[in-house]
Formats: sequence, C-alpha cells, structure tokens
Amino acid sequence: MVEKAVAFFSLVALAQCQLDGVPAGFNTDRWSWVSYENPLVAVIPGHFNRTVFDAPSAANVSDERVAAINKHINASSFVAYDERFFDIIGPDATVEQLQVLPFQVHEAPCYIPEQSQLFFVEWGPPGGDNGTHDYQYLLDLKTNNLTKIRTIPPTSNVHGCVYHKGSLHVVTDGGPDETPYLATINPNSWERKTILNNYYGRPFISFNDLEIDGEGNYYLTDSLSGWGRDLHPFSAPTRPTVYFVNGTSLRPKELAYVKDGNANGISLSPDGKTLYLADTGASEVKPSRRNPHGGRDLWAWDFATTASGARLPVLTNQRLISTAMQYFYDGVRVSEGGWIFVAGGEVVDVLDPESGLTLGSIRVGGGGNDPVNLVLGEHELWIVGKGGVWHAKGIHERLKRT
Repeated sequence: MVEKAVAFFSLVALAQCQLDGVPAGFNTDRWSWVSYENPLVAVIPGHFNRTVFDAPSAANVSDERVAAINKHINASSFVAYDERFFDIIGPDATVEQLQVLPFQVHEAPCYIPEQSQLFFVEWGPPGGDNGTHDYQYLLDLKTNNLTKIRTIPPTSNVHGCVYHKGSLHVVTDGGPDETPYLATINPNSWERKTILNNYYGRPFISFNDLEIDGEGNYYLTDSLSGWGRDLHPFSAPTRPTVYFVNGTSLRPKELAYVKDGNANGISLSPDGKTLYLADTGASEVKPSRRNPHGGRDLWAWDFATTASGARLPVLTNQRLISTAMQYFYDGVRVSEGGWIFVAGGEVVDVLDPESGLTLGSIRVGGGGNDPVNLVLGEHELWIVGKGGVWHAKGIHERLKRT
C-alpha cells in the first residue's frame, strides 16, 4: 500500500475543511477518503438526518464543516471507505459519461468484445407503448455511436443479459401476448431463439436478471417488477423466486424464494461455490411506492455438494452480506478477485465478500444519475441506468472473470 499523503480541500468561508488524506498519486479532485477515524464522520456535530433512499453525502446537516465534506464527496468519482479500495481501483481510473439519455431506467448491459459494442435496453414506462419496448440499444464503443436494433423476431421487454460464448443470453418480463422467457440472441444476425418459457406448464412472473456458470447453467431471478407494471394480463403465480436451469437439458428447478421482498440482481463467486442475490423489496408494486422497511439486502448462499465434491442445485448457509447504504442494490456482478460490484442509488458499491463491508463507491455524478446495472470488462466497466451510460476505465485490478 502506498504511503498516505495529507490532502486538504478548502471552500469559500471555510478554512481547510479536512477529509482524510488519499494516498500519494491519487487525484484529490476525483477521490474522497471517508473513515470513521475522522471525528467529523464518527460524531456529526449539530443536527443531521437522511432517509435510506438518499446518498450519505446528501444528508441534511447543520455543521458547515460536514456540509463541505459532503460537497467534496458529491464532486468525486471515487469514494473510499477502506484502504483496499485504492488498490482495487488504482490511481489512473476515471469515470466518463458516454451517453446522456432521458431519466428512464436502462438495464441489461452486455459487452460484446469481438465487436466492441455494448448492448442494453430501456425498461418500463415512460416510453414505448405503456412501457413495452420491442427494441434494444447498441452502442459502438469505438465511435460512441448509439443505434436502436430489433431482433428477429422482435424481443420485447428484455430485463437481464449475459454475454456467453458468442451469444447474448437474455431474460424478459414478457408482454401482453407472451409470458416471460429465457432466450439467446446472435449478435451477428440478431436472430433470437426462445429456449425456456415455463416451469412445468406454469408461466413465470417476470424475469429480472440472470447469471451463467462455467458449465453453462443458468440462474434466473423471477421478480414482481414487470408484473407490477401490468406488462402481461395474468396474476403472479408464485413468490419472487430464483431458478436453476440446466444448460444442457434446460430442466428448471426452484433454488430459493424471497418471502416478503423481490428477487433482483444475481451473480456467482469466481469459483462458482457461492450465489449472491439482491432483494429489492423496498420498491413495492401495486401500489407503486417506496418502503424504507422493505428489503435492501444482498444475500449469499453456498451450494451443497455430493460426497465426491460435485456441486448440487441446492442452496445452504444463507447469510446477509450487506444492506445498501443508500436505496437498494439492483445489478450485481462479481470480479475475478471476488469483489462484489453492486449498482444502486447514485453509486456502484464494491463489497468485500467475506465481511460484507463496503470498500468504496464509484459515482456517476449524482443529480438524478442513478446506476441500475453494470457489466465488467478486463480493467474497465460499463454502467447503465437513469441518465445514460458511463464508462469507468483504467481500473488497476482485472475485473472480468476468466
């Protein structure tokens, strides 16, 4: 770890309002270092308050020194809560907004390395026909040219995407004329093939996201989100559920359910032994409202194994990894090093998978810009959400899993 250098920032009417010093070589305009060893962080003077839906730096505070600290954090691209975050991200990392888009939810990012393109979607109203979208976006990462594409046949209401072995693997919310399904899309011809749309004759609720393991098996989250926006006419047949789907036989199996919340982002540890799931029950449907007492948690399970060590589609040892500092975690992806990248609120947080501690945050500017989902590259990541598309590059550690 590089030796810390003392860094100060000053604002009008304040003389040297101090945050903890970032390491030497790290740009103090792009970085903030927030530690409870700082007395103004551990004990906030005067009056202060915020809701669980607001960013920590958006808290209402009466002390001018704390307000100045929050102002500096709001102008940063990276906020460290743990020294390890400096090592993961490194001093050369930057965040750039590639596309400025309406404050609509953008989801399902997939990086297509052979074509240097980013696939993603708009999701839900406003837009489309009552929030139904039969098109997707394709961003050329070399030219930054953004186009709309339609698959053959058209695919409506894509909600999650993983790029695997030359194909886009997507899940949808379904629509007025079709139930939710799992499909593959050829990024060269844009031909779409539906490969699963039922659980032994029962329709799914509305798929949200997916993960694929090294053997090609699927892990799907079936949520209330699309159903809550009346994208199809039938009622929810089950509680929000996580499904395992054998990649060869396509035989589905229920893995877990969320009793009172909602199943959202999902990912696996690099060794495939741990499953992570985001519960977004704080965002309720029918009626649509925010409940501060609803789920905002990231959960983990281990897979049961046979006597010979073979992994079974059975989950054990459920445990709470973390509750989001702000709002809830939506998109979840795990890096080569095992760090958990979670999008939610104004930031992408990076979590320690063992302690659950938030190591730091990647910010995209605030002001209504809200990350929703992300995809990891080698030493970079792309973020989509309300407000557009962002590119964080120059990351020190390798992110994409081998």
